[in-house]
Amino acid sequence: MAKKILFWPDVYKEQGHWLPTLAWADRLNSMKNSGAEKVFDVEYMGIADCEELITSYNKKNGTDFKYNTIFYVPQNTKESIYPPGYTNEFRTTPGNRWKTDHIWALAYAGFDDKDNRVKAGAPKDSVMYKNATKFRERWGNIKPDLMVSGYFTALEALIIYYHHHFKSDVFTSNTKFALSTTYLRHPSETPAAHALQNLMAFTPDEQRKLINMVAKNLYDPDDYVVDHGMTPEQFVEPLKSFPEYIPCPRDFDYAHYSHGSLVHYGEPCITKELEGIEDDSSGIQWSDILSKDKIIYVTAGSQVLDYAESALSLFMSMINAMQSSDMKDYHLILCVGSTLIQNHWEEYDNVTVCGWAPQRQILETIAAKEDKSSCAIIHGGLATIKECIYYEVPFLVLPLGKDQMDNALRLEDCGIKNRFHIEYIKPKCLRYFINQTLQDYTSLLNLKKLSSIFRKMEAAHPTVLNIAQYALNK
Repeated sequence: MAKKILFWPDVYKEQGHWLPTLAWADRLNSMKNSGAEKVFDVEYMGIADCEELITSYNKKNGTDFKYNTIFYVPQNTKESIYPPGYTNEFRTTPGNRWKTDHIWALAYAGFDDKDNRVKAGAPKDSVMYKNATKFRERWGNIKPDLMVSGYFTALEALIIYYHHHFKSDVFTSNTKFALSTTYLRHPSETPAAHALQNLMAFTPDEQRKLINMVAKNLYDPDDYVVDHGMTPEQFVEPLKSFPEYIPCPRDFDYAHYSHGSLVHYGEPCITKELEGIEDDSSGIQWSDILSKDKIIYVTAGSQVLDYAESALSLFMSMINAMQSSDMKDYHLILCVGSTLIQNHWEEYDNVTVCGWAPQRQILETIAAKEDKSSCAIIHGGLATIKECIYYEVPFLVLPLGKDQMDNALRLEDCGIKNRFHIEYIKPKCLRYFINQTLQDYTSLLNLKKLSSIFRKMEAAHPTVLNIAQYALNK
């Protein structure tokens, strides 16, 4: 019988946290034993907004990964913690998007007895009770052999882990737990440290209640005011025993970083293309655009609203720069995201503005051109950097926020000097920076070397083999 692997990359729709796991899932899903039977069944879990990532991948690539929606009460959005559309409607940073409601729902889900859920503080007509009940139903249907949680859902995975340590009608399987960390973290930024940071969103009294509910399986309110001898630091300790998988070759991280034996660097996870998104730019004939000799591809990532002002400044500067006579032989592909595409954009013959673009196809096409005058200008997110390296496309990095500056510094550490600042994106400067990138032969040589490493790692897919062995108790 096939082992079931469940991926829960993130609570929110951060594509960079979801897409690398699909490369693992695809390979795990295709594994067969000596009798030509499937070794693994792969499923996903998450809020309603994230389902389209999985369905889009399924539609484009012929896979059939099942998606399990959580923290959502059908036909009653007021009772849902994360109703459909939450990701786009709540435009802010990931730190501010994080809510404590779903943590309480997970905690209450640990009680089999409905009366105990009520006694613990979740009345039957409450949002917490209904979402806890729905989560129990979902988990009872899934019952994975291995759950691979995201770094940013470490606290959530920890709560589910504790539920499996008590006799339960639902949390009965011998589930193993692992983590996927889809950015290159500092050694001190462990999943346990992140879970501890999220615990700080609760008051000391709430922390004590949460720990007593989850780690002690207590439901009497009188027990919640008692210190039963477990600190928050001790509460998150089990996370240090979870294997952690980083979808990036070790060669791209700082040589002096040391994470320990449970942390595994792996392949870059160059995910297959998703189905095109219907937006105001749908209908673009990409074959015509990509047939042009000289292309500049510009993207600020899938979550541009987290730094909208800087991204818009970049986009407008690029459009203005393209009107220079120096750029008349170039064609600009400007990928602005699914929300900003709704803005008014002036039309120019040498500019294509789109909300979604087939990024891997664009990079692969640029890499294959005989005229080596094309390049990419990117924000510095790890996923796009990995793709530029993999396809060996010359690229400039404009860090806008999050971990992007750190990634740009890693490139310099690898001998690839291509970082610049937004104030330099002007007609007189743009051609200079493009030429510098295309003619810096030392950086191009180092890019070629790193690309070779990425391709070898992608072909060997060590993380997939590691996950498979862990799930099979080998």
